[in-house]
Amino acid sequence: MNEQNVPQPTHSDEIAINFSEIWNAIVKYKLTLLLVTVIFTAAGALLSLTLDSEYESQVKLLPEVDSKLGGSSGSGGLGGLSSLAGLAGINLSGAMAGSEVIQPAMYPEIVQSIPFLLELSQSQVYNLRQKKFQKLADYLKQDNSNAPIPIFKKDKSQAANDLENITVPKGVLSPDLINISKQESTSLKELREAISVEVDKKNNLIKITAITGDPVVSANLANLILIQLRKYIVQYRTEKARKELDFLMDRQAEARKRYDQSLFTLSNYKDQNRNVFLNVAKDQGKKLQYEVDLAFNVYSNLTNQTTEAKIKLQKETPVFKVLEPAQIPLKRSSPKRSLITLGAMFLGLFASLVGLFLKTANMREIFA
Repeated sequence: MNEQNVPQPTHSDEIAINFSEIWNAIVKYKLTLLLVTVIFTAAGALLSLTLDSEYESQVKLLPEVDSKLGGSSGSGGLGGLSSLAGLAGINLSGAMAGSEVIQPAMYPEIVQSIPFLLELSQSQVYNLRQKKFQKLADYLKQDNSNAPIPIFKKDKSQAANDLENITVPKGVLSPDLINISKQESTSLKELREAISVEVDKKNNLIKITAITGDPVVSANLANLILIQLRKYIVQYRTEKARKELDFLMDRQAEARKRYDQSLFTLSNYKDQNRNVFLNVAKDQGKKLQYEVDLAFNVYSNLTNQTTEAKIKLQKETPVFKVLEPAQIPLKRSSPKRSLITLGAMFLGLFASLVGLFLKTANMREIFA
């Protein structure tokens, strides 16, 4: 077969890019490109002005670590093993702690729970716009939008009237059950989204964050979460010790009353029988003295136990070290209006270039 008759490979699938033509097209339609970019930039700037300003406040704290597992005095050198596991990102001490210790990994779930949020919503915060203290629940119910152009402003009062509540007769539900209205549920949802707790698993560092439209409310809220979380942990850790102390103090008060009564009875008997030499009277006096001694021994023993219970309660009380307290933010955390505007500008430039390419390119050659 003659080599001249052999079909040669074609390069029809290859697309040749002529940069000079692209540049000429850009120069030709530069006003259109500029106009589209300006329109996108203006739209981005306008959109950023419709977003509410938010302010972020943080609290950083370090909870107490169980000394039985963290120190060198732990059983079998568990402190060193825990340190080595910490280098690998494993919290060994948390896994080996007692059941009475709430691990820091549970703090986010505690803060996001409905009972915690309900108690938190009853706290007082200072509204900078209205210049007064009010309940956090009332602050969440009202309109707190602060956008320069409030296009997406929501009427919370009208939305609250549209909600339907479930009416339950008294005594039907158990006191342990939670029955909240839809308006409260909406407020708690907003509060849940405004707060967060992050835990560093390596060093158990706790970071509490609160984001609202008011810088003072954000700082107050972050500090309130810290106070309530610390109160919750202390109550949980010391609940058993406090119940034991309350029981001993009640018994101590009863023993003191019994001792005082026995001592008064003995003293009254001695005053009425000073010169009596009858054996019956002497035996009665010995019996009263025995009751006084017994009551005093019981009272003294309970007093010692009460003192020990107070010491135990103090030992069981956890300590939290606040590394960075809440502070009033000096500038908003979001929205980043300059970034939104720049992003819209680049998006407009990209969209205009794509449109120019689709307009000037020969689509038949590309998709042939």
